[in-house]
Amino acid sequence: MGFTPEERKFLMETPLPKSFLRTFQKQGYHFVGRLAAYKPCHYFKTALTERIMCYKYWFYGIPTHRCIQWTPILECNLNCLFCWRLHRTDIGLPPFKGELEKVPWDEPEDIFNRVIKAYYTVLKGYNPQYRSKTDREMWEDAMKGPKHLATSLDGEPTMYPYIDDLMLLGKKNNMSTFIVTNGTFPKTLANMHTLPTQLYVSVVGPDYKTWVRATAPVWNPKAQWKALMETLELLPSLNTRKVFRITAVKGLNLINPEGYAKLIELGEPDFVEIKGYSWLGRSRNRLPRTAVPTMEEIEAFAKKLSDLTGYPYIDKVERARIALLWNEKTKLLIHPHIYHNAKK
Repeated sequence: MGFTPEERKFLMETPLPKSFLRTFQKQGYHFVGRLAAYKPCHYFKTALTERIMCYKYWFYGIPTHRCIQWTPILECNLNCLFCWRLHRTDIGLPPFKGELEKVPWDEPEDIFNRVIKAYYTVLKGYNPQYRSKTDREMWEDAMKGPKHLATSLDGEPTMYPYIDDLMLLGKKNNMSTFIVTNGTFPKTLANMHTLPTQLYVSVVGPDYKTWVRATAPVWNPKAQWKALMETLELLPSLNTRKVFRITAVKGLNLINPEGYAKLIELGEPDFVEIKGYSWLGRSRNRLPRTAVPTMEEIEAFAKKLSDLTGYPYIDKVERARIALLWNEKTKLLIHPHIYHNAKK
């Protein structure tokens, strides 16, 4: 796709240009602001119809059918190869390199209220009166309101300057909150007046070279890696639950457990998740099917990390191909396991 220098400059400075936005809309994203969006995950549907719960229910007690998966910003400073979400470059657009201070951000209270409404709109579509496959008990429970705000849909949420206000709104509404970040905005995390219930930091390389290969940074790679290291150094001082998250891609970053162990030692997380890459969405154009690791390979890697870090390997969800390590100190469950006949 050819652009004049002026067009290219405009696209690089403009968050969510029209062609990018339209592609998200076609994929079923519910926009709850100019830049913010909501889209229920696969397990939201399976929880409502078959009681098949997301791994976050089994690890932490998060009620899958009462979870909002969303983001305040559908732009990112990384182009991770394994990400199955849409990148600008997937549709021929230049990457976003605009100044965050000049972005016309959505107001936090507005997008929070709108995402709650979107949750109910989607949920009403599962009304068992009209949809026979819906589990009535689970649906009625979900209609009591969302219990969890997962700021993890797409983009880099810590680009959003009012991310702490969103966490406060979730807290005031009796919701647990997660943020999944790539860790390249340590100042945002350090200055948050309200932290999430649980903070995920994606660390997808045990060293700089592997990390760059896996993430294909849009902005200065060395500066972004340095920022990630600053985030890991910051983690022990943050008064919240922390997860060191590895998306494991065979032939790319499922290597050098000793390198990951050093980074885990630096960050002192409460939990370590090793989640197998899935050959889905746009990532299929970037990686071969052979990049998908088996559960056995993930488990073997988890056990090596456990031996190196002293974090016991305590759980797995084979359906999601994920393994969990734990520091043995932090309480495991955020919400209790209360749903009978739930499926793992």
